[in-house]
Amino acid sequence: MNGLIAAAVWGGLGGWLAWRVHLPGGAVVGAMLATALFNFTQPVRAVMPVGLEVIVQIAVGVMIGLSADRTLLPMLRTVLPLALMGALGFLVFGFSLAALAVRMGWLDAATALFGFTPGGISVMSLVAAEEGGQAAVVATMHFVRVVTILLAAPLIVRLWLHLRAGG
Repeated sequence: MNGLIAAAVWGGLGGWLAWRVHLPGGAVVGAMLATALFNFTQPVRAVMPVGLEVIVQIAVGVMIGLSADRTLLPMLRTVLPLALMGALGFLVFGFSLAALAVRMGWLDAATALFGFTPGGISVMSLVAAEEGGQAAVVATMHFVRVVTILLAAPLIVRLWLHLRAGG
C-alpha cells in the first residue's frame, strides 16, 4: 500500500507539473510518465487495487459523459458511421502491423494483435494475457501509443487550425 501511495504522490506531482507548463495532454501525460518512472525505480511494481481502478474508470466515464449535451444528438447520424469506419481502419492497420511483427519474429501473434489493436491499456493487457500474450509488452505498446498521441495530437491540431486560419 505504501508503494501505491508513493506512486500516487509521484503521479500527482508529475500531472500537476505537466499541467502547469502547458504540456499537451498535460495532467494525464505527466501523471502517466511520473508514475511509470516511479515504478521503474522500485523492486516491486505498485498496483492499483481493482476496486479503486473501477472507481477511477467510472469517474472518467462520468467526466466524459458530462461533456455530452443535446447538441450532440443531430451529429450522431454523421459521427457514428465515421467512428465505425475509423474503428475498421484501425483494426485493419493494427492487424497489418501485427502480421508484419509476427512474420519478422519480433512478437508472438497474441502480443502483436493486442499490442497493435487500439483499446484501453489495462483491458487490452488483461485480454492479451488471457489469450497467451505478454501483458507487460502489450501495456508498454499501448502506453507509448497513448503518450505519443497525447503529446502529438494537440500540437498537430494547433498547427492545422493555424494553417486553416491563414497563418
